[in-house]
Amino acid sequence: MHIVSARDQLADAMNLVAGVVNSRSTNPITQNVQLVADKAGLELRATDLEVSVRSRLSEVQVKKPGACLLNAGLVANLLKDIRNDTLDIVVNGTKSELKAGRDRFELQGADPEEFPKLPEKGHDASVTMKGKDFVAAIRKVGRSVALEKGRYALNGVLLEPAKSAIEFCGTDGRRLGYVKAPAKGKEVKYQVIVPTKGYNLISKVIGNQDTDVVLHLSENRLVAEIGGTEVATLLVEGQFPDYRSVVPKDLDKKLVASTDDLRAALNKAKHLTSIESQAVRLEIAPGELTLRSKSPTHGLAEVRVDIEYSGGEEAIGFDPQYILQGLDGVESDKVTFEFKDKETGAIVHAGDRANFYYLVMPIDI
Repeated sequence: MHIVSARDQLADAMNLVAGVVNSRSTNPITQNVQLVADKAGLELRATDLEVSVRSRLSEVQVKKPGACLLNAGLVANLLKDIRNDTLDIVVNGTKSELKAGRDRFELQGADPEEFPKLPEKGHDASVTMKGKDFVAAIRKVGRSVALEKGRYALNGVLLEPAKSAIEFCGTDGRRLGYVKAPAKGKEVKYQVIVPTKGYNLISKVIGNQDTDVVLHLSENRLVAEIGGTEVATLLVEGQFPDYRSVVPKDLDKKLVASTDDLRAALNKAKHLTSIESQAVRLEIAPGELTLRSKSPTHGLAEVRVDIEYSGGEEAIGFDPQYILQGLDGVESDKVTFEFKDKETGAIVHAGDRANFYYLVMPIDI
């Protein structure tokens, strides 16, 4: 194998695929990136056996097709320090020679035939949506996913495709995020629960690109196609709960506030919470919301915010960080906060629950 490539595009691709590699893996082969050169260009492949990525570079001169394995971390770091515009990679057996100007590096690799075969795109169903909508949906619901290992189905985001939309939901039992985004696809008869590493990598590949993402679905895997890059991830096993049944439908009170003002008030009040009780008391009265917090060692806080509210007085405790996470999904100047009492979850949204809402459970104060 012999290729000539621009250093910057190869470095970018190597950094992307190297992010999948688990450097502490007990399988040394998966600590490598596989390079495959053919008449169509160069493809970089990496996997940790649960998540994999393949990225194709077309603007590469392939002088001799072939394949090799290179240590992911070593080559990614090496390319950062090389300053030449172009470089050659010449492979002979399991040894790869990297030449950049007057510099030369001989790298010992392994047999590329030993590299795991990466999954192909499934044919059960596919969903096409704007990449920016996928990234926005994950940003809004991903923070509510359970982080503790062993929560099984709650350790991922549920995707529910339909003919003209796709719904996203994440929850850890204390908060729940929901997004509905436009898409072209069809319903599937199984649950699609995408793990954290999988959806974060898809979002990273999309980045700021103005492009579509095609999600190819099967019962145990999702393959996302973004331009010349494919990300494959195993799905989370288990049964995601019927989240619609826990979303309260009888919230009879509602306040409206400035999104920025409420965010600032929560940020101020949370400084005076304690490790034992990450709680802020929301005292709701006509025209005014008072946030109170107290720390045994540091003191207390009392922050007031003007609101639109005409109901009776109420006092409910919440973890301020959870409400702040809900506010991160609100893209309007005004935020709506629907609630009932201190026993019932409250919902944060931007005035319309149809496309986004964030459910937060109250806590004792």
